[in-house]
Amino acid sequence: MVDRLRDLARAKYELKKRIARNDFLSFTKFTKEDYKENWHHKLLANKLQDFSDGKIKKLLVFMPPQHGKSELTSRRLPAYLLGKNPNSKIIGCSYSSDLSTSFNRDVQRIIDSDSYSDLFPDTCLNDKKAKTDNKSNYLRNADIFQIVGFDGYYKSVGVGGSLTGTPADIGIIDDPVKDYIEASSVTYRERAWDWFNSVFLTRLHNDSQILITQTRWHQDDLSGRILERINKDNSWEVITLEAIKDKIHNEADPRNEGEALWESRHSKNRILEIKESSPKTFNALYQQSPKPDESSLIFNN
Repeated sequence: MVDRLRDLARAKYELKKRIARNDFLSFTKFTKEDYKENWHHKLLANKLQDFSDGKIKKLLVFMPPQHGKSELTSRRLPAYLLGKNPNSKIIGCSYSSDLSTSFNRDVQRIIDSDSYSDLFPDTCLNDKKAKTDNKSNYLRNADIFQIVGFDGYYKSVGVGGSLTGTPADIGIIDDPVKDYIEASSVTYRERAWDWFNSVFLTRLHNDSQILITQTRWHQDDLSGRILERINKDNSWEVITLEAIKDKIHNEADPRNEGEALWESRHSKNRILEIKESSPKTFNALYQQSPKPDESSLIFNN
């Protein structure tokens, strides 16, 4: 009886592994046992699965701060992609080199975990788990790591940083704007746009994929310019999730108008307090609908 139960548990575990190797949300739960998803995480994970499978080539994700977008897009996804294809060349970018480096370290920790090794034993970094005698030739530091025995790597850089000599199959940008001060600066917006076109895009090839995720700060921020100037042929798929559902029609959003995106963690009442104290912040960061300064003013006439 004991042996039968042991065999059953082993079979269930193997099935769980098989599913996690091919399903991104299952992979996230397998490598992070305490992960608790809300409905919007499932929606995002499904889109990231399509991105991983090559069904989506260019993806824009707009979500409020602290609603779990980076855990999926900038930590779990790069690790999953490298597990599926250890030859993938990935660049990860954020508004600062410190933030991009933080994501880099998090991806490394995921790949180093025992649960990840159970799923993707061939994808490993330069350490004791690497099954090769030629480990010294593979880089591993806070800015770049290479997959031992393969051509894949993950390179992190801040927006404005150099990517010379770093071709990419997948480019990920997470929060290219630090704060409202940067977003309000024409000089900064021009510099970010120039970097995107002259540095980031020049690292890609015909089959490369792009994922940009951010909370909106300004109508003319990086994503705003992409939507206005590049996405005229609708080549970008866009996910927009407001903190409080408004009248914008979104078939993928099951909420009724006025409901919070993640009530159990960021309640409607708390978000409305932000709206009361700063309509500008509410419209931009929480509703993903940045407006000119004068839009928050009310005149008697």
